[in-house]
Amino acid sequence: MHDQQTETYHFALNTQREISETLNQSTDIYETLQSSLEKLLKMMNLTTGWIFLVYDENQYELAAHHQLPPALDEHEQTVMRMDQGCSDCYCLNRYNEDRLTEAVQSIRCARLTDAKKMNPNADTSGLTHHASVPLTVRGAKVGLLNLATPGMREFRNDELLLLESVAYQIGATVERIRLYNKQSEMLITQERTRLARDLHDSVKQKLFALSLTAKGVESLSKDVPTIQEAASDINTLSQEALFEMQSLIWQLRPEHEEDSVCEALEKQALRLGLKPHVQCACISINEPVQQTFIKIGQEAIFNTYKHSESNTVKIELKTHDEIVVLTIEDEGVGGALTIPGRFGMKSMQERAVQIGATLSVDSPTNKGTKVEVQLHKEVACIENDCFTRG
Repeated sequence: MHDQQTETYHFALNTQREISETLNQSTDIYETLQSSLEKLLKMMNLTTGWIFLVYDENQYELAAHHQLPPALDEHEQTVMRMDQGCSDCYCLNRYNEDRLTEAVQSIRCARLTDAKKMNPNADTSGLTHHASVPLTVRGAKVGLLNLATPGMREFRNDELLLLESVAYQIGATVERIRLYNKQSEMLITQERTRLARDLHDSVKQKLFALSLTAKGVESLSKDVPTIQEAASDINTLSQEALFEMQSLIWQLRPEHEEDSVCEALEKQALRLGLKPHVQCACISINEPVQQTFIKIGQEAIFNTYKHSESNTVKIELKTHDEIVVLTIEDEGVGGALTIPGRFGMKSMQERAVQIGATLSVDSPTNKGTKVEVQLHKEVACIENDCFTRG
């Protein structure tokens, strides 16, 4: 008996140590949850697991999963997603109603039942039930960890206690990463504000002084056409640089944080002297996606101002099927893809990749340029009804 207790103790200690090490390997929530889930399943000798992150009783997401049976995995895990999934998910309902506060031995999976109703031939890989373990931190709901194996495995009490301990580690890590990301965003905003202030106080003022000097030289050199022409060119270039610097400063400063995507982009177009044509659906986009859409849109609009030889720009935010689409389009000279490194393509592409969006540019010569960003609604939107038109 003593040897068995010692073995159980060492197994629990080793499991928590390895999970802890895995949880500290990344600051990406999804990557961390995925690797931790796979590690836990391997150590517990289980085949299948998934993790839901819960934001409120009406909103959750499938954040990690491993070896889902085909019945749950087909069609991009349709039955596991909030908007199309099970409406009577027993584990989530209990969790949201504060009736699942500790590890539960065996819950019949309603999602598997729904999958079989949709497709009687759906392969469940022998799964019928799963254990559910709440993820919490300081009493606050974080999510739900579900573990399964074919048949109905009976977990010992010490195993359930271990799962609760691991779940607390996972919940605490999710909270830590969220706080870290929030702090990083605050530091980035502070640095952007500092940079904008420095540009305003130094570079912008010097450009303004250069413009005044060039204008003075131009007026004093009427008898020397060559100098007058050069001074005029310098004045014109400095004015253009001053205008572009003002636009850059505006982009750096978080003055548009309270604006919607379309409001911020319309302001950008007007500041540049363009005539914006705005067509936007009323969509509840989450903060990171909103800021990224704004930055990509600003870059595209600035390219219209600088390169298109057109004074109008179309700004459109809409939905198509399950996709949120931002489009910036002009009727200018096109040719955006003919010169490598031009039009800030790399910057826009990098921003799109960061949020999991796809960016496309269509710019045939003399037929205008169309920049389009597409992102799935589950990533882009705050709420399930984010497509409500207004």
